[in-house]
Amino acid sequence: MSSKRMDVTSLRRFRMVSDPQISPDGRRIAFVHTTVDHKANDYVSNLWLADCKSGELIQFTSGRGKDRYPRWSPDGVCLLFTSTPPNKGADDEKKAQLFVIRLAGGEAEQLTDIEGGVQNPRWSPRGRRFIFTSLVPERKKPKADVKVVTRLMYRFNAKGFFNGRRNHLFTISAKGGRPKQVTRGAYDIDAAEWLGHDQRIAFISNLNADADLTRDKYIYVVSVNGDAPEPLTEGRRTITSLKPSPQRDELAYIGHDYRRGLATNQDLWIVPATGGASENLTRGFDQSIGTSLSCDVRVTTPNQNPQWSPDGEALYFTSAYGGIVSLYRVPRRGGDVEKVLGDIDHSVEAWSLSRDESIAYTVLQTTTPIELWVKTAGAKRALTAFNRRWIRRLEVCGSERFSFTSSAGHTVEGWLMKPPKFEEGAKYPLLLEIHGGPRGVYGFSFMHEFQVLAAQGWVILYTNPYGSGGYEEAFQAGLPGHYGEQDYGDLMEAVDYVLQHYDFIDAQRLGVLGGSYGGFMTNWIVTHTDRFKAAVTMRSISNWISMFGCSDIGWTFGKWEMGGSVPWSDVEAYLAKSPIRYVENVKTPTLIIHSEEDYRCPMEQAEQFYTALKFLGVPTELVRFPGEHHGLSREGKLKHREERLNHIIRWFKTYL
Repeated sequence: MSSKRMDVTSLRRFRMVSDPQISPDGRRIAFVHTTVDHKANDYVSNLWLADCKSGELIQFTSGRGKDRYPRWSPDGVCLLFTSTPPNKGADDEKKAQLFVIRLAGGEAEQLTDIEGGVQNPRWSPRGRRFIFTSLVPERKKPKADVKVVTRLMYRFNAKGFFNGRRNHLFTISAKGGRPKQVTRGAYDIDAAEWLGHDQRIAFISNLNADADLTRDKYIYVVSVNGDAPEPLTEGRRTITSLKPSPQRDELAYIGHDYRRGLATNQDLWIVPATGGASENLTRGFDQSIGTSLSCDVRVTTPNQNPQWSPDGEALYFTSAYGGIVSLYRVPRRGGDVEKVLGDIDHSVEAWSLSRDESIAYTVLQTTTPIELWVKTAGAKRALTAFNRRWIRRLEVCGSERFSFTSSAGHTVEGWLMKPPKFEEGAKYPLLLEIHGGPRGVYGFSFMHEFQVLAAQGWVILYTNPYGSGGYEEAFQAGLPGHYGEQDYGDLMEAVDYVLQHYDFIDAQRLGVLGGSYGGFMTNWIVTHTDRFKAAVTMRSISNWISMFGCSDIGWTFGKWEMGGSVPWSDVEAYLAKSPIRYVENVKTPTLIIHSEEDYRCPMEQAEQFYTALKFLGVPTELVRFPGEHHGLSREGKLKHREERLNHIIRWFKTYL
């Protein structure tokens, strides 16, 4: 069979596996299977079942909507899931509702029809009811279309404007009925878990009046009767997830104490269910907890860290290091952290644990999209190969890892991807790809964008420069307040290194591109050197002063990343790190790509840079994507994702 060059349309044929949930007895795995509906310009998600012993696969739900979030009942007899009908247009907003289906067969039963939709549902320990969160209005819906803003945080990327709504906690009987609202007030519930046997609920929030000013999060406890919530954790924290022990006498949670601002590694903590001091189980581990490896062909799985062993004597979590995400285990009473799963080109993406400690997990690899695996009794094997036939028809490129010691004395890790049908003795243009974050991570994972650009005959260089995640805390924590310094140095030295060590790169045909933090660095690079013949900057930052007031997280992210000051008291610090200040230096033809509903790095950031470049006579274009947010390259509408790649290819073909 002849091979086909990877192109922008290849994405239409990929099938994405996410959210693997192993049954309590370890016999079956429920997971989400997502495909692309090119005609509808949408994604379709259904639930599938995999038999861990036989490997048999069964499609469990059908339809053209989005069935997601499968969760087993405690007895393994039923699955709950959320379902959203197919999108019928911008004026027909559909929100996920809660369903339950028996494994023995029959139709799924819809339990909710709630205006604010259903998020993060959980079975109670006895399987008698559920908790979930839903958006509810703080005040009566206004008659006019005018937005009256009273909060500092009034919109959020990918969620839009809150319009006076808050995310609150509900319960509902497993038999159905009317949902009961448990929490009320001027605060939002981030995540919740049953703490006792159907009577107490622990949740993450910030009930303080100044909550919007910070990223601080705490754990609170409330009864199902809706009493006033009581704080469970002490001291300043940011908390992202929680999980009660099997005995329900302790809570494990993931978070950090700001010891190095937002660049602090997340740790695994334990707090008694009755409250008190928290114990850090991973302080000496010096790796941040979580799956942060870049991949643009996946559906995001809800945070599954941490999980307890069935006997409550250990906890499991994932962490990235050196371009690999591994699953780790740490004893509850303290001790060494042990790696359970994860190796070069076998990263753990999402996962779950059964009572016999079998592990269902999805795998990130360089040359194939994510697939489902299982580990039982020490053996691991793949259960799905949805993409094998399509991948075998494509020219898929591998990568070559390299590392060097930077001028600052630390190790910089990077990868080179050669074009397919690489010819010895030929010279190829090089594209430097820069990840977002800034604490993003490149490594051993499938990147459709890299494959498509390599297929054009370009060498792709991607690295984890100073400030990246996936290494020791000191490596990432030195960047805030010092953007454009050693991170810029590492990137330029990476280019120097590959030019010195690989004779197939044409030093006269270099391009650079990146998004978010990578967009900032692209802007910084073209304002500080003209060694690149073309650049593409996406969802970028050009002006830290306006970013502070226009981004959905500007006043927290901007303050921390600029070293702790605010722009009106330290204008020079903000301007000194803003590419717009140095825009008169730009000679590089620069394409600017931005989403019009990007609230993380707002549209005005792109407009400022474009106007300046155009005014100065630098070859430039501004490509605006309506109806898209900050995650265009990973979560955007399929046709927009394809058009974005086509613009990138067009620009580099023109100038390289």
